[in-house]
Amino acid sequence: MHFPTREEQASSMDFTEDNMTQGEMLEKIAELDYSQSHLRDLNAKMRHWLDVADDDMAAMRSENTALSQRVKTLEKIISDAQKAEADPCRSLLANDFDTKRCRETEMQALEEKYTTIKEQNKKLSAELQSLKLERDRDKINLSKFKDQFQHLQFRLEEAQLCLQRKDEVIHQKDLELQHDEEMVEEYRTIIKDLRLTNQELRMQLENRLDEASLTVLNDAVREKEGPLNPPLSFAEELMLLASSDAVESIILDPSDLKHDEDGTEELMKSQSLTVDLQTKRCAGTFEIALRIAVLFLLFVFILAVSGNLFSVNTICSDVFLMMQPYLSVQYEALPPI
Repeated sequence: MHFPTREEQASSMDFTEDNMTQGEMLEKIAELDYSQSHLRDLNAKMRHWLDVADDDMAAMRSENTALSQRVKTLEKIISDAQKAEADPCRSLLANDFDTKRCRETEMQALEEKYTTIKEQNKKLSAELQSLKLERDRDKINLSKFKDQFQHLQFRLEEAQLCLQRKDEVIHQKDLELQHDEEMVEEYRTIIKDLRLTNQELRMQLENRLDEASLTVLNDAVREKEGPLNPPLSFAEELMLLASSDAVESIILDPSDLKHDEDGTEELMKSQSLTVDLQTKRCAGTFEIALRIAVLFLLFVFILAVSGNLFSVNTICSDVFLMMQPYLSVQYEALPPI
């Protein structure tokens, strides 16, 4: 503990006299008086402690002299004991020297092992730090892979949902295609049936036209030959017509010419009647064909709107095949014989 001396106090007072007021000077004097009284108390205590220390030093000196005497006696006893035990202990000392050498060699080996182990420990600590760094990197990469895996799982689920929707759409399209194929098969069967009925109607029409032409020819022949002759076949009527034309061409008179002109007029009238029947029949069949074509075009338009995938060539070929019999049944004169 450092206390200011009188010179320091005086110098400080001289230094601060100019800058201090009277009140501050009084306060400073009071503080100095207090410190001086405190120093007096400390000096008294220090003197008391010095007296006590002198007493302790005298007691310790007396104890030290007693202890030195005891040490001297103990040294004498130990020297005597060492002299008594020196002879048997020499052999033990030699053995101890050998064991000490062995232990020193062992200690050196152990120190070498310790150094190697220490170096290995350093290497292992460095490897451990590197492994820790790699583990931290692996953790970061693992977290990234987890995020990517979750993202891929989410995308996979979305793709599966899209595939399910596409499968449903494909299934619906397959069902629609099956339905359309069934409808096409049905329409093909209907077209085949219509073709068969068309062929039958054509045959019936040809038969009826043949019958009508035969009836007209028979009527003309009957009017020519008279009602008494029996009905002839179509071939016989044709032979008679040919022979009558040949005979009339050889022998002609004005009355026969007039009669032939009347017969030709009747034949022309009968042919015009057959032609009118044929045109009426053709007009009816053409109207039926137009109706069927309009219905078929409506069906094709419905299939195109609903997403049908059939080619236009097959549809056109089917239309042509369906319309061909109706468009081909047209006669401008009597059928060939």
